[in-house]
Amino acid sequence: MKLLFSLFLLWALSTTAGALQCQTCTNSACSSTALLTCSSSEPMCVTATILATSSGTPVTQIYKACASSSLCPAVTSQTFSVDLGFQSALASAQCCNTDNCNSATLPNPASQSNNGGVCKFCDPSTGQCSSTLQCQGVENQCFQSTIKSGTSTFPGYGCASATWCVAASSLGSDTFHWFRVESSWCCITVWHGTPGKEDDLASGVENYTKERKAAASTTTN
Repeated sequence: MKLLFSLFLLWALSTTAGALQCQTCTNSACSSTALLTCSSSEPMCVTATILATSSGTPVTQIYKACASSSLCPAVTSQTFSVDLGFQSALASAQCCNTDNCNSATLPNPASQSNNGGVCKFCDPSTGQCSSTLQCQGVENQCFQSTIKSGTSTFPGYGCASATWCVAASSLGSDTFHWFRVESSWCCITVWHGTPGKEDDLASGVENYTKERKAAASTTTN
């Protein structure tokens, strides 16, 4: 019995000794943190400062946690950005892979300017997705999503950075929990074209949606 207990103890120590430990926020304001042992699927730590804007009102949020390789593919700084028209978020993030390496709080991300890209966005009150949105800074993708608010769901179109697209696609949810995303995908690169030709973008989104549904049906069958 003592031998079995000793073997179990050695196994437990060996499986946790090499596990990464990261700071994680213990409240919504991240005014206090705790050291958390990460799972094997989270080989990185991340610290991020997020400027989230809803109905024109900006709020700064701090995010510290263990991170998957889809959110943090390498030890590097990253910028994440997404804009739904009525709600947007911009984040500066630092990924690292040593114990307690995400203790620092980053400054607010620098503001972005129009990059010439255009995507469709939806009016949440009507569900209509016919208006166009000027993309900002690193937002080089158009996307479609289903947003959940309470018990209601509504479509969300907008502009997003490639970093946000990759992470959201892999995680199956919004990257930093800015809002509840039931499903999302980045469909095409942002549309650069002649004003008045925005329907070309709508056609591109519609065709991509049909392709996604067809692919899903084929996989199911």
